[in-house]
Amino acid sequence: MPTALIVEDEALLRAELRDKLADLWPELTLSGEAGDGVEALRMIHAQQPDVLFLDIQMPGIDGIEVARQASPQTQIVFVTAFPGHALEAFDTGAVDYLVKPITMARLAATVQRLRTRSAAQRPASLPVQAPQPARHIKWIKASLGDTVRLVMVDDVVLFQADGKCTRVVSSGGEALIRTPLKTLIEGLDPQQFAQIHRSTIVNLREIDRIERQGASMLLHLRGRRETYPVSEAYGRQFRQM
Repeated sequence: MPTALIVEDEALLRAELRDKLADLWPELTLSGEAGDGVEALRMIHAQQPDVLFLDIQMPGIDGIEVARQASPQTQIVFVTAFPGHALEAFDTGAVDYLVKPITMARLAATVQRLRTRSAAQRPASLPVQAPQPARHIKWIKASLGDTVRLVMVDDVVLFQADGKCTRVVSSGGEALIRTPLKTLIEGLDPQQFAQIHRSTIVNLREIDRIERQGASMLLHLRGRRETYPVSEAYGRQFRQM
């Protein structure tokens, strides 16, 4: 049974696409839905779906970058309100590019194309595959006033909860994203980033020193005056440092 993942930040549009697919492709199993790029990458790497229905403009990471980080075996269909990204989308190897609002006839043609490609690619017997290496977030889109910045994750010093948003502090300044820390930490490289508090994730490469005060610890980051407490729940990873 083929599996699919729907990635769309609007809940109503996800539901609409889900209902249409149920009518047009009843044997397709929807393995999950994601509302932003970070969550999408986590689910893609965990589930390895056969098909990905993918919006382009989303919080955190856009659909083009999600497609670039997806497995080559995953068939990608972009579903977007913006026709101007078609060339860039097909450069990622996309099977189709649907512009909202989507008609049943147009979606039916896409489903037929996916079925045909799936049948052609299906091997007579499935070989044992080596585990795929984990893929981590490379960059994020962050808001700075009325503009949107592309921030390379390697340049991020720390992520910090700020109300309903997350503050991104990088070598180039500060910006805000809507992706929560809980979702972010699942997509970040654990060899480079660690959560030190329920409100803070730091880049381990930016740690200057650790100050112990009795049973508690404070992190000093390079070039920053502030200190950052390490809560007991996250302190174990620093005990031997």
